Amino acid sequence: MHILDLDDFSDLSSWSSVVSGQARLDLAADVGPQGGGRALRLDFDFGEGGGFVVARRALSLSLPDSFALLMHVRAEAPANVFEFKLIDPSGENVWRFRDESFDFDSDWRELRIGSRAIAFGWGPAGGGAPTEVGAIELAITAGPGGCGRLWIADLRLEDRTPSQPPSVRASSEQPGQEAGCVLDGRSDTAWCAAHLPAWIELDFHEPRDYSALILHWEGAGPHAFEILASDDGETWRPLHAAPRSRGLCSPVYLPDGCSRFLRLGLEAGEGEPAPGLVGLELKPETFARSIADFFHHLAEQSPCGLYPRWLYREQTYWTAIDIPDGTVPALFNEDGLIEVARAGHAIEPLLCVRGKRLTWADCTVEPSLLQPPLPIPRSLWNTEDLVFETTAFAQGAPGRAWLFIRYRLENRGTGPLSADLYTLIRPFQVSPPWQGHRDIGGVSRIHRIALGQGEVWVDDRLALVPLSTPSGFGAMTFDEGPIVEAIATGNLPEVEAIEDGFGLASAALRFDLNVAPGAHGEVWIAAPLGERGDAHPIELRGAAGGIEMRLKAAIDQWSQRLGAVELHLPEVVHDPWHGCLGALAHILINRDGPALQPGPRRYARSWIRDGAVMVAALLRFGLTEEAESFVDWYAQFQGEDGRVPCCVDRQGVDPLVEHDSPGQFIFAIAECWRFGADRGRLESRWPAVCKAVAYLEPLRAEHLTPRDREPERRACLGLLPESVSHEGYLAHPVHSYWDDFWALRGFKDAVELAEVLGDTERAAHFARLRDDFSAALYLSLDRVMEERGIDFLPGSVEWADHDPTSTAMALTLIDESHRLPAAAVRHTFERFIERFRAIHGPDPVHWVNYTAYEIRIIGALIRLGWRAEAQELLEVYLAERRPPVWNQWPEITWRDPRSPGHQGDLPHAWIGAEYCLVFRDLFVYERASDRSLVIAGGLPAKWLESGEIRVRRLPTAYGRLDLEIARFEGGAVRIQVGGELRLPPGGLWLAPPLPGPLTSVTIDGEPSRDFNATAAHLMTLPAEVALLG
Repeated sequence: MHILDLDDFSDLSSWSSVVSGQARLDLAADVGPQGGGRALRLDFDFGEGGGFVVARRALSLSLPDSFALLMHVRAEAPANVFEFKLIDPSGENVWRFRDESFDFDSDWRELRIGSRAIAFGWGPAGGGAPTEVGAIELAITAGPGGCGRLWIADLRLEDRTPSQPPSVRASSEQPGQEAGCVLDGRSDTAWCAAHLPAWIELDFHEPRDYSALILHWEGAGPHAFEILASDDGETWRPLHAAPRSRGLCSPVYLPDGCSRFLRLGLEAGEGEPAPGLVGLELKPETFARSIADFFHHLAEQSPCGLYPRWLYREQTYWTAIDIPDGTVPALFNEDGLIEVARAGHAIEPLLCVRGKRLTWADCTVEPSLLQPPLPIPRSLWNTEDLVFETTAFAQGAPGRAWLFIRYRLENRGTGPLSADLYTLIRPFQVSPPWQGHRDIGGVSRIHRIALGQGEVWVDDRLALVPLSTPSGFGAMTFDEGPIVEAIATGNLPEVEAIEDGFGLASAALRFDLNVAPGAHGEVWIAAPLGERGDAHPIELRGAAGGIEMRLKAAIDQWSQRLGAVELHLPEVVHDPWHGCLGALAHILINRDGPALQPGPRRYARSWIRDGAVMVAALLRFGLTEEAESFVDWYAQFQGEDGRVPCCVDRQGVDPLVEHDSPGQFIFAIAECWRFGADRGRLESRWPAVCKAVAYLEPLRAEHLTPRDREPERRACLGLLPESVSHEGYLAHPVHSYWDDFWALRGFKDAVELAEVLGDTERAAHFARLRDDFSAALYLSLDRVMEERGIDFLPGSVEWADHDPTSTAMALTLIDESHRLPAAAVRHTFERFIERFRAIHGPDPVHWVNYTAYEIRIIGALIRLGWRAEAQELLEVYLAERRPPVWNQWPEITWRDPRSPGHQGDLPHAWIGAEYCLVFRDLFVYERASDRSLVIAGGLPAKWLESGEIRVRRLPTAYGRLDLEIARFEGGAVRIQVGGELRLPPGGLWLAPPLPGPLTSVTIDGEPSRDFNATAAHLMTLPAEVALLG
């Protein structure tokens, strides 16, 4: 080991500061510990807010496999959070040490940060350990905030690379096969004990960090061994036991290993000779910081395709499968990897064709849908002479559904095709480790696998039922080697039950397929869906003969559920429409009973923020009961004081307070009323609305004090307090206008509902709250723009940030476009369009990722009359579905589709709901300013040029709309409006795409002068209108 000096702080010119919001940070030189040397002093002040302050230095550094960062620290500050970050040379990947209990009230002390304590934070690398550094950062993140000082001195790197090679000794050895052979690097020598039991021991002469051990044997075994560690050579602790290891190579996972001595003990087997050990590779701590990293390195040393794609650090995309009224969906990835239960094991196909192994990596992989846009996914493996298809669907009653999986092999060659299909059960999830949360992501432990009565059981739960007759079964522990290699060599052990103490067992069912040219062969299997512990094969009695009927039932169920609204569209519009239907399906699939959830795994929780938007989308496409059920379910978690929780899951209510929640809850109730809920339901929900308003009123009063009227605080006067409800503010609670606009929406809806119910006293009170709050909100916006010298709408008071994705909501569901300052709105979205084109244009600037929440901006552009720009965004975001054919978006879209970065969750139902809303906006949207409906305000001209558009039963706040739009000779447009539609107080505004300004309008054959340059006003229903421009 040796020490490298990184910075003695005699020159601070290479350091710079970065702060969030209105926090302050000054960097200054000071005296180091004991009056000797120099130090960097961070003088910080969070003021009355939060956020972070960062001291950054560019530093080119190659890191050893094992290291520690050493520094002297001193602090005088409130107990905030301390972070030390390593940033790679690209600036995109970050590793960090984070200490939430850092002692900020201490004299000089030495801080040692071991490399194990520096975890991957974020970036396209997806994980692993840092190797190259481009910059370092010292960060303080606000807990209580306040002001203070932090000193750093004598920054060093301790290189823990061993200073000398280990010595080796053994309990016995045979002539010419001495212990030293394991370290000579040769493949033709080996240590062999004179007799068993025996041991071989390494002495590193000092404590040594390690994470794995790779044993290389002279023969394939079996071998029985154990690994032990010691710090003194006398007292030994067991690390791993392998009672039946097989193969020429035995990888051993040794997490957090550190010792001076390491011993391999060989157990005596009946009549077995001592095995020869060719080599022993001790891997550094960076090799396997987690079990996922361990498997990643095993995959790296194996042919591509023997492991799931994510183990090669490639991004993988999956979709969710369930019935429309399910609980926990299955996951299905593009390569045909299936995870039936939450964080459960994988079911995976493997083909052996003419003695050659065939995996996803040997084919062109093509994800698809069995019958677009219904959510029945397929994965196709294409080669020159065959197509292998994996299809899965869910069918059955809620709580008792099954997942059915079909494997189909099509012979496109000229001769007969014989193949063995193996259905593998392996300890991997579909979710990669960079999706990690609690037990989600990476490896899924399997301790026991058994074949009983023809079914496969995993950890004593029914896992898989073959509906086609298998020709074989085998199971292996991890120490017996990779099951795919055993299959390839014909050495799959034909055992019907195994137990793996390491929890990494695997198994395979074999099916024989003989397929004539031009024909196909099929294999069907089934698995109980979700987390059912009581599933029994008897539920599938007769399924093998009726499987096609079950498939038809699933297709019929989804067709009916998604068919409330009928659209007849030109072919050019089919893909956008399928995107909408697919997104609606994913909202239903991600549900857990009545609970709307944005994701099937990582985000399998119910946020009222996400839920309110999903409610709006469901209602606008006729899925009323699903929306109503969510509202009633969520209402039970409202507190007695009226507080609406931000999030609820199976563990209960999330204690985090987010101030957008009350307004969103009221909005969801009002939406249900506007789109058809009966009065009885509204009356039953009215007390919850009143409680939510009663909660908002004193919350707002917290910023109506004399102190808030002082100049430095006046921009916060009358607003809601700071919050982290907007995801961009998680590190820094701020006065977010997102919260305030949702509160305004809640006040507006409370007034409307009070008037509907004839509660005049509350209607008047709520109207005063609405008007006072609205005035304060718009005054604050004006003040921040003036004080900060910006010409766009800010996202928050403190940051005055450009956040068009958040601001767009103020124009769409919150419906304030008529009150917002027009110039600031224009500048907000012009600035976004400029950046959008720079990223997505023909010569894109560098970018890393973005979030598809931006889709909601399309709705804002439609309301601004920016039809061409809205279409431009629509086309890009449709192309950015991952993958497009599955009609879904991740929360985070990476520039490189195979970059192994965190995706949020997939399919992301909140983003899908945003797309449903903007797709519907193209045809019709409600406008609050004149209480009207706007028809065809976003329809692209090329859609009409491609053919007639017919809409049936499209819900609006004024009833269900029937609509026909067609372009005829001369560029004129004919629109027929009808259906079960009440005339809105402000009528309808018809704004189809026209070649130029509107010049002539006829309504039911009679000329009308009630139009402007872009839209005709209609005050009668039904009607046929001709527009010429």
